Amino acid sequence: MAVEVPPWLWGGAPGKFFTKANLRVRRPVAQSQRWLVQTEESYSRVRPGLVVAEHIAGPAQRKARFDILTRVAQDAAAGVNLKDKEALGQIDSAGQRAEKSSDLARLFYYWQLLATVAEPHEFATVVADIHASLAGMPAEGDPGLRLFRNAGVHLIRRSDVLLHRTKIAGVLLRVAYDETLSGGDIRHVQALSAAGERVFSSSENLLQGIFLFDTYLGPLLGAMTPTFWAFSAHRTFGPLIFSLGHTINGTRSGPGEFLHLLPSQGALRATWSITDLPPIACSEAVAWWAARLDALFGVVSDLAVFADGSGLYNPRKHLQALLTVEQLFRRVGSLLTSPRDAHVQRVLLFTVLDTVERLTGRDIDRLCYLPFAEKKLKELEASVPPAAGAILLPLAQRAVVALKELQDGFFMPGQLASGQVAGLSKDVAAARYVKVLRNATHGHGAKSVNLVDQTNALLAHHDGDIPHDLPLLGYLYLLDWIARPDDYRRFFYKSN
Repeated sequence: MAVEVPPWLWGGAPGKFFTKANLRVRRPVAQSQRWLVQTEESYSRVRPGLVVAEHIAGPAQRKARFDILTRVAQDAAAGVNLKDKEALGQIDSAGQRAEKSSDLARLFYYWQLLATVAEPHEFATVVADIHASLAGMPAEGDPGLRLFRNAGVHLIRRSDVLLHRTKIAGVLLRVAYDETLSGGDIRHVQALSAAGERVFSSSENLLQGIFLFDTYLGPLLGAMTPTFWAFSAHRTFGPLIFSLGHTINGTRSGPGEFLHLLPSQGALRATWSITDLPPIACSEAVAWWAARLDALFGVVSDLAVFADGSGLYNPRKHLQALLTVEQLFRRVGSLLTSPRDAHVQRVLLFTVLDTVERLTGRDIDRLCYLPFAEKKLKELEASVPPAAGAILLPLAQRAVVALKELQDGFFMPGQLASGQVAGLSKDVAAARYVKVLRNATHGHGAKSVNLVDQTNALLAHHDGDIPHDLPLLGYLYLLDWIARPDDYRRFFYKSN
């Protein structure tokens, strides 16, 4: 696979930049702008190593390994000032509020801040103290019970190699859309850079999640919504996850803030419960998720995936794929943090399904077809380790149950004796009904003449009761997608 790179890029040393991106390169013609590129993992046939999970403390570790955190934090420090006056003031205020309250959310937020800004030399001690406090915390009403006795600490390390690879797409796209740069005249870019202006920032704010990695952990941390099983602190080298080893209620029975007094529609009945988790469930879930992210980024950071028929790299295709992937994770994460508002979740489901279609080629009729959803769930149940599944699978299971319950909304029993709705089986009718709701984000009623009769019939036959868990289909298909990213390697170029 070939990449065309102007010789002046990256300080006039493109080869050194490719090395930082862990790419093997060579130029078939000396002094040519065309480089032949291959990822190191493809050449050596090894795992990408772009995302790695390390278990620091908890049931999965016989002995805590907090010393790792000191080394990692020192290696990544590079003169970063973590504790400015504003940060110190915020930490102090959070600590005071936590001390005056028995509210676990305030306490966890305080710990989150402490772990985020701790200096490299104190980082390991801070994290060890938080873990000890968490594991030793007595249960409310039962001082002899340690509710979070299986608490753990997990480090997710995001390699700088990934940052370098994803930067290539934006830089080369910027060059392609600047005729002066493409012609080799870089004087205006040098002047802008000297003045402190942004030069190579194409869509970078739409890819912020790649830096702190919060975006890509959102669906994992929200995997048991509306219950809560872990929280994270984000550092420049990657996030640190504090797992509880037990689930607690992630919402309050009453308003948690003033905005919760405004009208909204939540769940009418609970489809979840507070549970104790298998001791190694948290470690297994984190490990599985990190391994899947490593495989995913091994695909989407591989420049060869975005080569055209002649073998030439297309940065436009690559950047759009990266943006689409981040969009999917962001929106699923937002969906999982919105259990109080069914309408918000539903709208997010529709945009998630559209994004999944872009990434997989499966349209909404397929994704909302009950037999297909059941098949995908069974595949996940067979492939996800059982302990990890205790955390990762309940939402997917609830999604399938909700899709089945959606069919119960079709009434007029005398007309449904044959199991048909408007000439469709219930499975197909339910999928089409979800599509009707998706299309209604622009207003109810079909625009296409061919769909008018069917749309009207579906609206007439269904009572409009949408199961609260139906939006969790978005999580089901994210889980299914990251379970096998290599299956979609060839589709990335075609779909973007």
